Amino acid sequence: MGGAKNCPETPRQKMIGMMYLVLTAMLALNVSTNVLNAFGLVDRSLHISLENAEEQNESQYERFAQMYHDTPDKLTVNNYIGRIDSLKAASDSLFNYIEHFKREVHLLVDGPETPDSLLTIKIEGVSDFDTPSRYASDMFDPVTGKPNGVELRERITKYREDLIAIRHAEEWRPKRRPGQTDEAFQRFTNRLAEVREEVNLVFATDSAPDNSGQMLSWEQVIFEGMPVGACMAILTKYQNDIRAYEGKTLSWFQTMVGGQDYKANYIQAYVIPKSSYVMRGDQFEAQIILAAVDTTDKPQYFVDNVQLGEDGIYRAPASSVGEHTFSGIIKYRKGRRINEAPFTSSYMVGEPSASVMNEDLNIIYRDFDNRYVVSVPGVSESQLKVNVSGAKVSRSGKFYIMRPNADAKTVKVTVLADMNGRQVTMGEKNFKVQKLPTPSPYFMDGGKMVNSSATARKSLNKNTILEIGYGEDGLLEVGFEITSFDTYILRKTGKSSGNKFSAAQLKQIGQLKSGDLVLVQNIKYRTKGGAEQQYPGNLTLVLK
Repeated sequence: MGGAKNCPETPRQKMIGMMYLVLTAMLALNVSTNVLNAFGLVDRSLHISLENAEEQNESQYERFAQMYHDTPDKLTVNNYIGRIDSLKAASDSLFNYIEHFKREVHLLVDGPETPDSLLTIKIEGVSDFDTPSRYASDMFDPVTGKPNGVELRERITKYREDLIAIRHAEEWRPKRRPGQTDEAFQRFTNRLAEVREEVNLVFATDSAPDNSGQMLSWEQVIFEGMPVGACMAILTKYQNDIRAYEGKTLSWFQTMVGGQDYKANYIQAYVIPKSSYVMRGDQFEAQIILAAVDTTDKPQYFVDNVQLGEDGIYRAPASSVGEHTFSGIIKYRKGRRINEAPFTSSYMVGEPSASVMNEDLNIIYRDFDNRYVVSVPGVSESQLKVNVSGAKVSRSGKFYIMRPNADAKTVKVTVLADMNGRQVTMGEKNFKVQKLPTPSPYFMDGGKMVNSSATARKSLNKNTILEIGYGEDGLLEVGFEITSFDTYILRKTGKSSGNKFSAAQLKQIGQLKSGDLVLVQNIKYRTKGGAEQQYPGNLTLVLK
């Protein structure tokens, strides 16, 4: 496998790869067990490369940890620190599982007395052809219950997918950088395709046909008919690949994080207005800046050929309504030359105005918490002040809660804004005070409305509730509560002191037959915090 263009393989890696290919070919030719012992040489060489890769990766992790300690913003952009942690967790998980796999095979081959210091390093029974296949196919993972070979394949597959997702999530949708040519952008997208293909190839777990054309699973190809020495070298090679691609991904992260450092190879002028919307009589203010400014040689700012102060703040009186455009240049030194960066911007001047919206209706109701949202274009909510006459006002989140006084006939709302220390009236509005519309009573049983024209007697029980309101299609949502009601049943009056039938009323209802009437009258109710009122009509129920 060829190395990445920005991270070419070393001569040692090429030598190991060549030895791996040659010895695999020798294995396919059924060479003697003595020759297969040469796989031990490959395995030992891979372990040396593995140790070097782990040292380099650990150094990179330490650099990232220090970077996060010194400048955490660099690694929180695009969640790089989270992706780096995910990379380490995924890599260590697969690496350790393969190491466990190798140790278990070694113990089966050389016996449980094998010293821990020699496990996976020095194997006596390197020519054992049976144990790798038996462990992979006939023995099972104690956690998932899957054959060990299947479990290993699925873990490698998941690592491949995780590696691509962790490293290249945003690269699958590459964006053209400012000034990047078509040719350079195409080279970039081609490189991304190469990286994807490379990762998929190195950690491939596809099935493959044997000499007769029969498809074999990945674990069959790797372990069936393979001596222990060869299997160990292949598994170590996978561990080597894990650390290699972990290192490549860390290097890529280093490039991406470092790429966020601003470099003074692209100069751009910016206009930052304090507000792009200004009221007549107020003042427009904007700051003009130049990216990558050298603090030892500050740039000069000019608007309409008039030089500004070194802070680059531009001020203009908002004397007329409408859009106002201004332009200028920034002069800055680049080497021995004085360069100029032009800029153009605009701002809008509008008449003072206010928007007052009743969240419920365009009138204000007595004995009700009316909700209003107050806003002024171009002015933040913290700059607003609302004066109300004829009502009590309070705040609840974004709403102004207004409750008219008992004797008020109108409510006046005045909106003011703090404009650079001056209180400016943005607008005012008068609202007529009206009583709430009369609600309608109805019974609810088990969350369902009782049909008054065909009422089942079983729906009139101790849990049945008398409610009053405007229904699902009402313009208002008001929290009414029933305080009492009377019933007239079989020429007798029954009373309830709440919103449910009393015991006496239920006893009367129990004597009713089909076609009998229940007359509900003298219904009294109130709103939250309001006075008790009486419903002007009656509610009649006809039993079916």
